[in-house]
Amino acid sequence: MRKLVWLLIVLAVLWGAWWATATTQMQSTLTGLLDTRRAAGWEVTLKDISKSGFPLSLQNRLSGLAVAAPARGLAFEAPQLDLSAPVWWPGDLSARASVASAALPAGALPLTLNIRDLRADLALHPGTTLQLEAIEFRSTHLEVNGPDGLLLEAEEPRMRVTQSSGAARDYDIALLPGGITPGPLLRKVLGDGAVQPGGQPILSARMAVTFARPLDRHSAVAGTLPQIDALTVENVDAAWGDVALGAEGALTFDAEGIPDGVLSLRVTNWTKLLDAGERGVSCRPPCAGR
Repeated sequence: MRKLVWLLIVLAVLWGAWWATATTQMQSTLTGLLDTRRAAGWEVTLKDISKSGFPLSLQNRLSGLAVAAPARGLAFEAPQLDLSAPVWWPGDLSARASVASAALPAGALPLTLNIRDLRADLALHPGTTLQLEAIEFRSTHLEVNGPDGLLLEAEEPRMRVTQSSGAARDYDIALLPGGITPGPLLRKVLGDGAVQPGGQPILSARMAVTFARPLDRHSAVAGTLPQIDALTVENVDAAWGDVALGAEGALTFDAEGIPDGVLSLRVTNWTKLLDAGERGVSCRPPCAGR
């Protein structure tokens, strides 16, 4: 019995040492990534990192996190971001924030996202390169704002990126927003389709992307995605009232990013879309409030 007690004590000490080492390494990796962004010219603010989760999980709480690359129009901010992973494999990482905001460009249009109850689940392959196996983003509520104000709101939006089982460079991407409520500007431009029968806006997208190389820790350190070699659009569907858009097709890209292939576009009630385009061209602030 005494030997068993000593064995349990030794195992507990070893487990505690492993937990402390793994949690510290996780913290060091996070600070290293942030330092890399600073060295690349990003603006990075972090007030504090604290550790918890013993004995079964590795947890780091980041307080006052803000990262931004103004020249690229990119930014992310969260007053509190909780990161956790099982102690036996830190590569299955979950991130949670009760509130967060992000800025990103959509072509020439800068967008600001206000996110509530953000959750990101990341799965990495074991190995030195830490290839991305899957990542999923979810939240309970998302606001998308443009330069002139609110564009739309989405309830329970989700985006999932999954590595194909057949090729390391191939990834399946799904965008599955929940209920969508257009903002005043979109209502002005597109017309109040929500009052029509079947007027609840619908948006979904599924596609397959082949990158020049797998997404891994090198991509994370560089802060940029590898070049896209091929894109297969399985479906992109958007509808509001009796106006609908759909797209499907396949494209390949050369070394300069020039596409080649066929992308088919389906439009229902295209004349209304032309009217919306005319309203969008003529609409200037404060048109959303007119």
